[in-house]
Amino acid sequence: MPPIEVRITTVEIRDTASNTLVTSIEILSPVNKREPGITPYRQKRQRLYRANVHLIEIDLLRRGTRPFVHPRLPSVPYLVTLTRAQAQEIEVWSIALSDLLPVIPVPLRSPDADVPLDLASALRDIYHEAFYNLSIDYREPPLKPALSEEEQAWVDALLMPLRTKA
Repeated sequence: MPPIEVRITTVEIRDTASNTLVTSIEILSPVNKREPGITPYRQKRQRLYRANVHLIEIDLLRRGTRPFVHPRLPSVPYLVTLTRAQAQEIEVWSIALSDLLPVIPVPLRSPDADVPLDLASALRDIYHEAFYNLSIDYREPPLKPALSEEEQAWVDALLMPLRTKA
């Protein structure tokens, strides 16, 4: 079987005067959360850090290995991180299945202030523009890893109207 080409989405914010990369927004995919893709992705993260680029990573996948590991990292299904250029700490937004997606800061080049990115609004717009409602059957059981009892109860309550229409 021939290999399948996968497009990995990255949003870049550049200084238009010098075409210098200021902020990279990475939307993690299964490719960069498992081998052989996770190693090159980790190398890319290091290159961005060394190049003084702000890095936002949006991980809305429950499966796979996160690109970085830390003992104090919360055990949640979803995670958004912001590594500011030359910062010694990473800003983390831990997101449970039932949580609303946060509004996060997008750093620009000094002296410009951060701009807010409303992840819930952005995801809602993408969902509607891509017509995901036509290709996703929410009545099907969720993919692995299995949901906790509490998460499953939340999903069941949320999907009750869909299941009664079937």
